[in-house]
Amino acid sequence: MQCTKLYIILVTVLLLCTSNSCFSQNYSSRISVVGNSFDTKEYTKKEIRSILKGDLNNWNNGNRVIVVLALDIDEKSEHIAQEIYSKSVKAVKKYWLGLVFQGRFEAPIFVSTNEEVLDAVNRNKGAIGVLADYKGNLNANLLLNIIE
Repeated sequence: MQCTKLYIILVTVLLLCTSNSCFSQNYSSRISVVGNSFDTKEYTKKEIRSILKGDLNNWNNGNRVIVVLALDIDEKSEHIAQEIYSKSVKAVKKYWLGLVFQGRFEAPIFVSTNEEVLDAVNRNKGAIGVLADYKGNLNANLLLNIIE
């Protein structure tokens, strides 16, 4: 019984260490952040995470922050939910529902694909969106640079 508990603890610690190293390796290679009429082009991972969690309602230029997320039940959506929010897709949607009902932020635009994220970002000034494993060409004016 003691060996089983020790084994579970060791496996958990190993998984936590692995997920942290994956975060720093995969965040910029699998995830691209795009925006329209935002303040600057460079943000840290912490700033991006804060913006995408609804901590910022308006950009410094006066545009309202509009979050655009492609969160379906698939691997890419789960990756975004884990990397940005450290939650499951379902928990992220519940998180946003809570923010909206508390009146702290307007509801994000939820879409199904990377292409729909790009379309929504292009149509909405102040929009910020997350793409996972996007293989197409991105307009340099929309791409936010994530710095360490």
